Amino acid sequence: MMRSRVVSSLFVDRIRAKPKLKLVEIIHEFKNYYGIDISYYHTWFGKELAKLDVHGDESKSFNELVWYVNVVKGTNPGSLCVLECEAGINHFRRFFVSFGAFYPLAFGVVDSETEENWTWSLQHSAAILLPMGRVVTFFSDCNQEFDIEVPKSGYGKLLQDYVINLFSICAYAVTEEEFKVATDKLVIVESSKVKAFISDLSRDRYANTFFKGMRYGQMANNLAE
Repeated sequence: MMRSRVVSSLFVDRIRAKPKLKLVEIIHEFKNYYGIDISYYHTWFGKELAKLDVHGDESKSFNELVWYVNVVKGTNPGSLCVLECEAGINHFRRFFVSFGAFYPLAFGVVDSETEENWTWSLQHSAAILLPMGRVVTFFSDCNQEFDIEVPKSGYGKLLQDYVINLFSICAYAVTEEEFKVATDKLVIVESSKVKAFISDLSRDRYANTFFKGMRYGQMANNLAE
């Protein structure tokens, strides 16, 4: 136990900065820094103690979340606050909150980024925004999708960066002329996947120039406008 407490006290800052720090990394660092060998068990238990110091007790945190939902609903009329858990085991699934008494703000926490969770989040967002009569457009950078369409293997890192840079110029072009120049450069890249990706994608879905929505109101720096 003493050794685990020592590991916890010495590595709590490392665990805070890097929660997924592997046990073997802790063992090696402990050996390199202090010249001491520690067992796998003491390393594991020490990491758990450090995580407890950093994040607190998970069960208590969950109970506080249940309490928080009730407080929001009771003290902030008009708020939408939803906590969902797996039936029978009270395992956290997702949480959504939008405060009724403040500037329109909503955020959600989910167990994983899936189509189901995205749909769930957007449905709750729509429940707040639609009664206001507001038109809102959600932007996504599609970075992962485009990365799949232009894999690094077979193209080379230089070509991949070149293609992605050209696509970014297309997306953020403010005039049709600027868009056409960038597109012409992009389609001559010797890649059938790049050409197919561009031809199958509606311009108003990714190009700033052809966006049909309203360009005023609130803007955030996370690609939401």
